[in-house]
Amino acid sequence: MAKVLSNKSSRQSRRATKRNRKKRPSQSADMLVNFLMLALSVLVLTFIWSFWNRHTNNRTVAEEMRYYAEVPEDVTPQTLIAEKIYNNISVEILNGCGVSGLAALFKEIVHQKTFDVLNTENAAHFQYENTLIIVRTDKTEAAYKLAEELGISRERVQIDKDPSLAVDITMIIGHDYKSVPAYQEKKS
Repeated sequence: MAKVLSNKSSRQSRRATKRNRKKRPSQSADMLVNFLMLALSVLVLTFIWSFWNRHTNNRTVAEEMRYYAEVPEDVTPQTLIAEKIYNNISVEILNGCGVSGLAALFKEIVHQKTFDVLNTENAAHFQYENTLIIVRTDKTEAAYKLAEELGISRERVQIDKDPSLAVDITMIIGHDYKSVPAYQEKKS
């Protein structure tokens, strides 16, 4: 009888062991979870260190900009603004003669003259004989200055105020673009 009881108890213990094995997760899954937790911990610590390092530096904003943009030390916001003579004058350039790429070329020319060019596109038609500068706001002197910078006569400056447009000056390139001194200078 003792033998029967021992067989019976050994079968029960084997069944219990099999059940426990099924319920217990494998060691490889435990190792994977531990590795992921370690990797996430390192990542979080790296972010915390980066944040702390960035916000504890005693550099000014200008020094920070120079550091990232590699701007020379003698350049300051004031010197950049001082070089920009017409920084508040916005210009749109319309191609009124149909020559491809001409508005982009005049954009470079006008931009070199320190005016801000907001957009370039085709005019309503391509039958403009003369290059025109049209004043859209109260900045008439700036339009005359643009005409002078480009070498266009003051008679080609027209005043047609239109506050609905988002520009101060509209320049329409006509078929006489080759006679504009700034164009000739750029091409030579």
